[in-house]
Amino acid sequence: MSTAGTTTDLPRQQPVTSADERVGLNGAVAAALTRVVGSMPALYITLVVFAGWITLATLGPLRGADPYPFPFLLFMDNVVQLVLCLVILVGQRVLGMAADRRAVQTYENAEAIFERVTDLQAHLDRHDRALGRGVSLLESSPHPWIQRHRVQPAPQAVDQTTGVNGRIAAWLTQRLGSMWAFYVAAVTQLVWIGMAELGVQKFDPYPFAFMSFLSTLAQLVFMIVIMVGQDVLNKAADRRSEQTLLDAEAILHECRRMKARLVAQDRVIDSLADYTSTQVTRQLARAVHQSRLEAAVAEGQQQGSRPALRPWDELPEELKEANRLQARKLGELLAEIGCLMVPTYDPSLIVDFDQEEARLLARREYELRLSERKARGVTKLPSQRDTLGDGLVPWELLSDRARERAVDMVRRLPAMLADVGFQVLRTGAGADGVGELDFTPEDWGTLGTSLMAAGVLVALAEGVADPEELSALVKLLREASVSHPRRFIRELAGSSTFETGLRPDTTYVGYRGAALKTIREATAAVARTAPEELTGFRAFLMEIATTVADANNEGGFFGLGARPRVPNEAAAMEAVRTATLLDRQLNG
Repeated sequence: MSTAGTTTDLPRQQPVTSADERVGLNGAVAAALTRVVGSMPALYITLVVFAGWITLATLGPLRGADPYPFPFLLFMDNVVQLVLCLVILVGQRVLGMAADRRAVQTYENAEAIFERVTDLQAHLDRHDRALGRGVSLLESSPHPWIQRHRVQPAPQAVDQTTGVNGRIAAWLTQRLGSMWAFYVAAVTQLVWIGMAELGVQKFDPYPFAFMSFLSTLAQLVFMIVIMVGQDVLNKAADRRSEQTLLDAEAILHECRRMKARLVAQDRVIDSLADYTSTQVTRQLARAVHQSRLEAAVAEGQQQGSRPALRPWDELPEELKEANRLQARKLGELLAEIGCLMVPTYDPSLIVDFDQEEARLLARREYELRLSERKARGVTKLPSQRDTLGDGLVPWELLSDRARERAVDMVRRLPAMLADVGFQVLRTGAGADGVGELDFTPEDWGTLGTSLMAAGVLVALAEGVADPEELSALVKLLREASVSHPRRFIRELAGSSTFETGLRPDTTYVGYRGAALKTIREATAAVARTAPEELTGFRAFLMEIATTVADANNEGGFFGLGARPRVPNEAAAMEAVRTATLLDRQLNG
């Protein structure tokens, strides 16, 4: 019933910044001007320069050159103000373009979220119909904004410039808010001053009164254009704010809908779970008893010699209930070692308990039976013939033979569960070692990359990574994520994105250096953070390399004489092994 992969994920983008719009030489100059002029130090320098100039022109050596009303200072003031107006226009245009891009990014993200929400709602509807026999458990309608959003584009600043006046304002803002306008203004003033000083034009000599007049007029125009631009930006920002608010309301509405549907489904699921739990408990209790009966008979005990060794239908009710209790608690016991019990869906995923896990499960299962017998008032364990006494003894006082018998029973659990349609899977949790949270995100990313690097390096040893080799690599990682005995390897394999990083022109020589460096860094990270996992990590990398090398036959002539592993692959495997040796790294 899953539809994973049918919807579009959120675009993988970096947040839009104003710096993204400042590209090329003009953009770099604009950024530098804005950064320098638009700062408090620039303000302090301006105030100091003007105050100093006025003081020197009034009381000091500049009195003869630029006396009150300070014509030269007034001229420079006009020039600087004109420059500042142009810089403000450039900055305003940059902000407008960045805001437009943010609006588009927000629109695309919201559209992807709505698409995902729609898919989830459809998924819940299928669950509704499956649980409610074709009838939706909770009728509700999607938020109307979701449909409107798809036909209403992202708000842009240009949308606010309507009519003749709006088009004129947009044209002025676009032309004046550019570095080229800044260059034209700067060059015009320099040329005008140069021509006056050289005597080419005598119409406007120093202190350039006509130029100051034109500069003041231009500033007036520019300030009005700036205010128009601010109004446009404000209107566009208002529309973006409105759209963002509607996006949030629609998302919250859909979340409430999903929550309500899940609550409705919970009631049906609880009812089904109670019924299923009862049926499953009966099957598991029979299987537990049958397994224990077969083990006792295999040891030479005679079936029916005591009540616990009778067939299920002949068991006393209290012994049946004891087996049911163990069946109900079986899932909790498995969870303590990071496993869970599920209906069989892939028989190839076989879990074998290691010695530590088996002993822990055996002890917990024994203590559970012990507490159950004490609760029933039983004072002896006739089945434990080799205990240190006839009473109910704790695990620590059991004989070695009794403990080993309990461990052997636990090791048969996966096979016993398979007989009744269940299998054991590892979840990645439990107390059997370190996991992702014990490493830094950078180290964990390196560890994940090293798994793919070990396999891909061997796959490239013969020139091209064959699909069979990559398929074998992915299959191994998937199996390890649920069946490997170590939590560290399970979580590491489970977090793999299966990204090979291969391009059509990737060669073994070109890939080798980076791959071996990643493996060395990953090995060092394990040695630094979890040295107890180092041996297992090395072994798993070599298991990956071996699996890929043996994935298909290579070499030979038209298939004759082909071998699972050729010299180039063996050399790549040795390179992987060498990269995991810390002493080589330290000495190298």
